Amino acid sequence: MASIKLDFYLTYFKRKPFDEPSGARVRNNLKLFDFGSDYTYFYSILPGNNKDLRVLTDSLQSIIEGDYCLISIIYDQGRPFVVGIRTDWLINQVRNLPSDLDDIIAKVLSNWNNQYSLFTLKYSLFHKEYQQAVNPDLLAKSYFFQFILLFIDDLYTQILSKTAKNFKEIDLRRIKEVEAQITYDFKKSTPSINEMAKMAGMSVSKFKNLFSELFKTSPHQHILEKKMMYAQSLLQTGKYSITQVAYQVGYHHPSGFTRVFKQKFNHSPNTSYFEKS
Repeated sequence: MASIKLDFYLTYFKRKPFDEPSGARVRNNLKLFDFGSDYTYFYSILPGNNKDLRVLTDSLQSIIEGDYCLISIIYDQGRPFVVGIRTDWLINQVRNLPSDLDDIIAKVLSNWNNQYSLFTLKYSLFHKEYQQAVNPDLLAKSYFFQFILLFIDDLYTQILSKTAKNFKEIDLRRIKEVEAQITYDFKKSTPSINEMAKMAGMSVSKFKNLFSELFKTSPHQHILEKKMMYAQSLLQTGKYSITQVAYQVGYHHPSGFTRVFKQKFNHSPNTSYFEKS
């Protein structure tokens, strides 16, 4: 899997006055996109020769003001990105944010660097789509909000981990994340139970028990159920052949897909396909 490097920097910006031409140059060079209110949260495509967050502070001081968390995302040879989030906004989103924010963010980003993390999966897909997007700015905006939501959720999980009574809730959150990873792209082969447990960072028996408690069925049965429901929805559009749908849900041969589909719905996929056609 491709390498993703993450770094962060907590700093305070005191906005400096600037003349309009220089301010325009800063905005143009940084391609700063403000999705909050007065830069509550934003992202930017960094200049190719500037991947150090601390070097950016002089440029950003002419645009933003206040305490910020800056997170840089560098993907192999791709363009580096930076995400900026106002600290006071973060505190409002994650209640009771402790004073050791540096340590908590470092743990979150360390987890994100794991090749099995949901962030790694989503960012890899984002980078692939970004290179071919008709409107890359709109695509970046949609993924940006997903990353912000994931960041807030993972911060909250780290805060919960400080209290022993919250351990089970954290384990359930990890299982939800693993389930989200697997069902995010059905074209990939379904991991084994051992691999799923490794992704969640727990033993196989613990993973199976908690998964069954959460979803009321076994891991593979749950994933198979979601695959078949997704396949049925694709067939009912009338836009895809059985072979195409089989590929979309991870089957290399239509015969294997047809057999499983028939076991689930008591009729072959041809029925759904031709009824719509």
